[in-house]
Amino acid sequence: MKERVGRRVFGAMMVGAILPVALLGWAYVMSEVFPSRMCGGFIGCLGSLVRVWEVGRWVAIVLAWPLLYVLRVRPAWPVAVVGGLFLVAIWEFALSSVPPLGIVIDLIALSALIAYSCAVLVAGPGLTRLWRAAIAAAFLALYLLGLLSSRGL
Repeated sequence: MKERVGRRVFGAMMVGAILPVALLGWAYVMSEVFPSRMCGGFIGCLGSLVRVWEVGRWVAIVLAWPLLYVLRVRPAWPVAVVGGLFLVAIWEFALSSVPPLGIVIDLIALSALIAYSCAVLVAGPGLTRLWRAAIAAAFLALYLLGLLSSRGL
């Protein structure tokens, strides 16, 4: 049973690694196709990454299910849904005023890797309800901390 949990976590980590690379690739293609609209000013082509981030992060959540299914992470649908919720919690915290900029970039880059590897533990078999609740509570606390700090509370 432990080998299967390890294989599922590894598959979810692969999805977590593929999604940000796909997002960065999309930003690169968009800056090459529309260079005058995406690049310029003092930030260079970073504007293309910001524009792609706004839409692409939600597209990445939708693309997670087929990737999880192809990599044989079962149950793929619940892991994709829970992973999406965990991603939103990480993004809310990362974009708040709590972490320093260096950690923000790391959190955003590794967010899918963290979220989907934890989601496979929560949504799949292998953990007791106490551990599942503890992981979910940690992400809920992360979300609330980010939400409250971004609202100035």
